[in-house]
Amino acid sequence: MTTTVDPVTYEVIRHKLWSINSEGSTTVEHVSGSPVVHATDYNFGIYTASGEMAVIGTYLLTPIYTGSMAIEVFLERFDDIEPGDVFIINDPYLAAMHQNDVQFCKPVFRDGEIVAWLGCMAHQVDLGGMDPGSWCTTATDVFQEGLRIPPGRIVRGDEIRGDVVNQELWDTIVLNSRVHDTVANDFRAFLAGLRVAEQRFHELCDRYGADAVRATMARSLDNSEAELRAMLRELPDGVYEHTSYLDRPDGSERTGDEGIELLQVPCRLEKTGDRIVFDFSESSPQSPAYGMTTRGGLLGAVATLMLCTFGSDIPWNHGLMRPVEVTAPDGLCVTAVEPMPVSGGAAGANWTATCSAGGAIAKMLSFSEKYESYAFGPSDGSWQLSQFGGIDQHGEPFASMYMDSLLWGGPAFSFRDGVDAGGAMVILAGGAGDVEQQEMRHPLLYLWRRIVPDSGGAGMFRGGNGVQFAMTPIDTDEVTGVLGTHGVALPNRTGVFGGLPGSCARFERVTGAAPLDRFAAGAPIAELADVDGDHQVLPGVAPAARIARGDVFECTVQNGGGYGDPLLREPQRVAADVASGAVGESAARRLYGVVVADGAVDESGTHRQRESIRDARRARMLAPERPAGDVPPTGEPSGIWGGALRIHADGEALVGVCRHCEHVLGDVTGGWEAVAGRVPLGPDDLGARVHVHEQLGALAYVCPHCVTALWVDVVPADGKTWHDFALRA
Repeated sequence: MTTTVDPVTYEVIRHKLWSINSEGSTTVEHVSGSPVVHATDYNFGIYTASGEMAVIGTYLLTPIYTGSMAIEVFLERFDDIEPGDVFIINDPYLAAMHQNDVQFCKPVFRDGEIVAWLGCMAHQVDLGGMDPGSWCTTATDVFQEGLRIPPGRIVRGDEIRGDVVNQELWDTIVLNSRVHDTVANDFRAFLAGLRVAEQRFHELCDRYGADAVRATMARSLDNSEAELRAMLRELPDGVYEHTSYLDRPDGSERTGDEGIELLQVPCRLEKTGDRIVFDFSESSPQSPAYGMTTRGGLLGAVATLMLCTFGSDIPWNHGLMRPVEVTAPDGLCVTAVEPMPVSGGAAGANWTATCSAGGAIAKMLSFSEKYESYAFGPSDGSWQLSQFGGIDQHGEPFASMYMDSLLWGGPAFSFRDGVDAGGAMVILAGGAGDVEQQEMRHPLLYLWRRIVPDSGGAGMFRGGNGVQFAMTPIDTDEVTGVLGTHGVALPNRTGVFGGLPGSCARFERVTGAAPLDRFAAGAPIAELADVDGDHQVLPGVAPAARIARGDVFECTVQNGGGYGDPLLREPQRVAADVASGAVGESAARRLYGVVVADGAVDESGTHRQRESIRDARRARMLAPERPAGDVPPTGEPSGIWGGALRIHADGEALVGVCRHCEHVLGDVTGGWEAVAGRVPLGPDDLGARVHVHEQLGALAYVCPHCVTALWVDVVPADGKTWHDFALRA
């Protein structure tokens, strides 16, 4: 029997479900004492009876799809589910990002039938394994990593005795952690959040009826699906491609690019009608090394991107995944299978997949004037794991993950700059931990946490600048850092439509710096360059980085790419950036072509500088492989491609015209690269904090007439192997 809900009741119930989910989330955060949870590395959700996401919080998003996967596993494996049961899982090969992400899921029964599920998860500070914090950067198989929990009950419902905790399983998990109390308290927080949300859900069903609540969830998913499909039908059919790379030490201990291995993660997005397929089949094979992700991680990455791209206007729920298919065979770096180590998969190949898929989606959306404002460059380049452990100031063992590197700069859009320290797409409501709280809990003193000028990608709209933080041990002899990231040897966060990439990630250590002695002598420290000692740039994956008393550790994050050619940025905006400290005078001149003197724009100097940059581009430009000539297209304009092209339908062909000078480029039906000029970019053309691996190169595709940068990409040194788009005429 189908239950219909009137529009007013539908909206009341829909918003009440969000309120219930928010109360469950808040309960988890307040009960938990974990600094990781307080920095919102957790989430809470309400799912349909079959496990589809009905309401999801705005906290850590990448594991949300694994909550749906977990419920599917529970329904498949257990035929004796009872009221009061609470299920647990963290197996990354079934339904988790990595072992640290423990999921609790609870069925909600009405009249003997499951009407919904409630789910919550949080990153556990430590679940065992070879390294404190369970990010095991040198593990060669999963058995060296944290405890793996198969699907099972952590609480069993019992009508006679009441709900009973599976104490043996609880104790086994907790006692395998180096921080028993923190994990146990997180588990209590899970149960508290689930209990509160279940009570509120029953109150809602008591008031409006379980059938009405269930119908509201179903209708909400159907509406989101219908809205997304309608939107997709307005976009051109075709194939859109983007490739990102996962860089990591190759184990040779060679310095520089010679010691870096590159794994490729290309995404081929095919859009047909109201359906899209993300194909990652050409990704590099899995290997027994840090950064592999499972299929759950890949699906979570795509789900996060879909929610964050389209969920601003369309209610975000599982309906946004119904038109989506994600394909890739098992055994790739994005679909690792047992026994590959995957503790780093929560911030490794899956994040690289998000960059690739995000670039492909941006290229698709930019064919619509209506939807081009949705497009942005890769939003989250890399998570810079800074996990420290040892003996704290109280003589007790400790392990803590510092969340400060979430404060990276956001990507630029077609209408605005990226947000400085704007935070992560993967944790929309998240942020860094509190400095004073961290210093109170752990034996590390912050020297600074600040925004870095010129770290966002230059553009007509610039990428947001991000943070850098530095610490030194205090009241302990040493701590051991487990460091892991990518985006050290190349910028994952490329710009769009001529915008430059943002800065690369960086770990640095200075041994023998003695900062506390300097403070005692009244000598401040503003930069690492201010201190003596041995300055060392640490590799992107450093499993046992010893930070001793008197040493300084510094982490600098990746940041968002720009939108549009930097030479198109209004000079007055550049001068304002210089005045605020967001952009230095040197970068203003070198990247934006703007000369600032005494805080004001030198108009004639700026004109000469910009013409000089254009002349240099023209001198280095490789001519188009397929020149178009000057014959204008006969067809009427049929659309655009972002800030780069105006598209004309001309018979069987689609002809691209530069949006800046109206120069005809040529037929772009099967890809536009052959009709654009190409300018190789060197260090002087990029931000000072951008490094490009020697096996790759930065390349600007420009209009061969006005040499405006239309797209900037990081491509293989021997040539690009994909097309940004191939439309169907």
